Amino acid sequence: MAREIKHNKQNTKNIILATESQVVGTTQVTPEVIEVIAQIATQEVPGVYSMRGKLSDRFTSAFGSNARGKGVELTQTEDGLMIDAYVFLQYGVAVPKVALAIQNAIRSQIASTADLSITQTNVHVSGIIPEKVPSEIDPNNLFGKTETTEVVD
Repeated sequence: MAREIKHNKQNTKNIILATESQVVGTTQVTPEVIEVIAQIATQEVPGVYSMRGKLSDRFTSAFGSNARGKGVELTQTEDGLMIDAYVFLQYGVAVPKVALAIQNAIRSQIASTADLSITQTNVHVSGIIPEKVPSEIDPNNLFGKTETTEVVD
């Protein structure tokens, strides 16, 4: 069984990118960068309503900063990189088709952006969000009466 290294702040291991350059040195990215790339790729897939957030993301957004990599977890194994994406889908979409599109989008975007291959991409559907029906109640006219103005001569 492959040994997994879950990424967290105490155990952050940067990923070294392969380069074909004569310049001496390395290019490294943090796992958070890969998570953000996967998050953006997922959100661009038609049928995705939003990504699942963590409790810490709610606190972060409450104080004005953006939750990076929200809904995406990167795991480094001996076999390679594994991505788990947690999504809410729009009601009425074909779940298997959208999940496949998410997997392809993540793999493609990470391959083209960071030149990394993902060994496994898992999509977890956390919920389905129904279409929002517009309210027919006018908050300025709760009882549905029309205003009439009386002209007095």
